[in-house]
Amino acid sequence: MVAAKRFFIVGLIALILNIIWEFSHHSLYIDLSGIPKYSHLIIASFADMLIILGVFAIVSLKNKNLNWIKNPGKFDYLIVVFLGLIIAVFIEMINLDLGRWKYTATMPTLLGIGISPLVQLALTGIISLIFIKQTKKL
Repeated sequence: MVAAKRFFIVGLIALILNIIWEFSHHSLYIDLSGIPKYSHLIIASFADMLIILGVFAIVSLKNKNLNWIKNPGKFDYLIVVFLGLIIAVFIEMINLDLGRWKYTATMPTLLGIGISPLVQLALTGIISLIFIKQTKKL
């Protein structure tokens, strides 16, 4: 039960971090989705949380348990970063190609992909793990 509770809490932490990220970085985008801004940012934050939890589930399968979240190893962090980057690249390529959004002139890019969305999932995933690792009671 404790491991499942920890998994839920790390998802909540990831959601909060991604809400903060989405709201603080939205000025780097031109939203062409037709969804109202705040609704879009909240939906995107929930999607980011689900993606991070999916990455954590993959690491849990590799480790054959959920307990790794309390004390992740170096390879666990590496998997989170790698999958976060790969998923971000695909999300950006697909949505830019479909015209759901584009970047403002202030968005720094690398090979046509915004740096902010490129690092978001990896960084918020790692920070979520660091938060949960620092929590002794869970």
